[in-house]
Amino acid sequence: MDEKAKYHDWKKSVNQFLGHDFWSEFQDIFTREWPQVNLYESEDAILCLIALPGVKKLDDIHIYIHHTTIIIKGHIHYSFPGFKTVNEELFKGSFERTIELPSPVHNQPVEATFNRGLMSVTLRRLQQHEVSEIIIKDED
Repeated sequence: MDEKAKYHDWKKSVNQFLGHDFWSEFQDIFTREWPQVNLYESEDAILCLIALPGVKKLDDIHIYIHHTTIIIKGHIHYSFPGFKTVNEELFKGSFERTIELPSPVHNQPVEATFNRGLMSVTLRRLQQHEVSEIIIKDED
């Protein structure tokens, strides 16, 4: 019996003994942050490429932008009527991820598109000269 088969037999024995999938409780410890994000920058913009496989409705995804942070929240669900789950490795459920951006950006994206499971959000950098001072009035 090869090592992989031994592992699966051992895992099956542990699950039978404990009465549930013991390892699923630790799954989040061993997985990478989700969703996965690539950041690209130019002189005047930052491009966020976000992998969102399984998204069917864009209403399930929410993106918030604040200064040097982008927050992605959403929910992924799969439904196959008449079928029961035998093995489940794909992410499903609610998620939230906060990404620190390399520089401050405007709160409104220049463009946000979704195609084939990839969301692209282009943000305009906040330039040094665009920062404005707030004048404080003396009420005395």
